[in-house]
Amino acid sequence: MYTVIKLEPKGNRWHVYLDNDIDFLLYKSEVRKLNLVQDARIEEKQYEIIVDTLYKRARERALYILDDAYKTKKQIIDKLKAGCYPEFIIDKVVGYLVEYDLINDDRYASMYIDFKASSKSKRQIVQDLYLKGLSKETIDSAFENNDFSEEDSLKKIIEKRKCRYDLTNQKDIEKFYRYLIGKGYPYHEVKRVLSLYNI
Repeated sequence: MYTVIKLEPKGNRWHVYLDNDIDFLLYKSEVRKLNLVQDARIEEKQYEIIVDTLYKRARERALYILDDAYKTKKQIIDKLKAGCYPEFIIDKVVGYLVEYDLINDDRYASMYIDFKASSKSKRQIVQDLYLKGLSKETIDSAFENNDFSEEDSLKKIIEKRKCRYDLTNQKDIEKFYRYLIGKGYPYHEVKRVLSLYNI
């Protein structure tokens, strides 16, 4: 049995805090239906209804998020945390998504590398994937199983951007170098590939 220690209004919902260090959001109609008020004791059956409601809502939210685009495990967790879902509910939803292969960090890393190969350096892609919550092992494995080429990636960016610079002007050439190095390509690789263009 648990006790409601605090209720805070949040838009059309209530932020409910229990004495077991769990907090969550419920719609005002649900709070009324469950008779949740300050210091109210929550019976086991009520608690089961709350957990079931939160799980179904969190799962629907996760599926809605995935409907828009592939996400990493961390991205789903972060979105659900932002929705004030308890950790054990988030863990259960993530377990469901993994079980049905709806999230797969290995697949995500591989797809991201394929998609960004023509516009980002390896360093930038690695940084992006770290920020999306992927481990070094997952990222390294994805690159090992991918035919990503830093040279091909660099050539595509050079082809796309070279018309913006006067490549007969030393200052513009230096700006172009700075731009490419700023994109995460190593200086020696930029120098080598630009030499193929007689720059």
